[in-house]
Amino acid sequence: MAVSVNIERLSVDIHHAFRLGPLSLQMEQGQWLAILGGNGSGKSLLASLLVGGLEETEVSLVEGRGEILGHDIMRSDIPLYAKQWVQQSPYLQFSGCCFTVEDEIAFGPQNLALPAPEILSRVETALQRFGCQHLRQRNPQSLSGGEAQKVLLASVMVMHPKLLVLDQALGRLSIEATYQCLDAILQYSRELQCSVILLEHRIFPAVDYCQQLVLLDKGTTSPVDSHALLSLIPRVILPDQLKKILLDKLPLDKPPHHNDLWDVLKPFLRNDQAC
Repeated sequence: MAVSVNIERLSVDIHHAFRLGPLSLQMEQGQWLAILGGNGSGKSLLASLLVGGLEETEVSLVEGRGEILGHDIMRSDIPLYAKQWVQQSPYLQFSGCCFTVEDEIAFGPQNLALPAPEILSRVETALQRFGCQHLRQRNPQSLSGGEAQKVLLASVMVMHPKLLVLDQALGRLSIEATYQCLDAILQYSRELQCSVILLEHRIFPAVDYCQQLVLLDKGTTSPVDSHALLSLIPRVILPDQLKKILLDKLPLDKPPHHNDLWDVLKPFLRNDQAC
């Protein structure tokens, strides 16, 4: 299977003020990855680096190597639609030139000069999957925060990206709506073999969907396994019951009782299993 993300010990300086790295991330096409970290850990800067959102003058390569969708991470020759980044505020990412939700969702495919029947098909599918049919004639700027996030996700997925980066992009949604949107993205991911990266300060619902967990702390990544679960407590939002289990069963001065990360998380997962 093709590799979507291959980053090995990559370090970059951004604005000569914050160093990202060393970073190590590997994802195959269609996989899901959760990057967990608190405020100031570098999540948004990492998201911007992954999708090419940083200007060359803002970044200086220190060491290591990185490839996104088979291209050097520092180059800009990957088609923009292939990498999509959804940020925390949907209003800031709307086009600003569409007056209905239907037109907003169609805006991206229209700019790809796709045939009209293809555009209509993609828009209808997105409206249905994200439960936005009743919003089609609303002005995007008049939507509530949760409605706006759904519409933005629909606008992104109609582009049929190969890499989707969600940077705390679900925070305005209820728990039920969050799962509905992630289920819709999962359906697209399976159809398109799109890789998905969730950058989150909450461990759930990210771990319900992601096969890999990575901790980002002060710009540096490290894999999350049963030995590293305790390190999440001061950095990531965890359920209180899970915190208690970790503190009781995984004391700092003793080896963990669980050899498998998912043995610890399984009772808290949706339907008691990772998707």
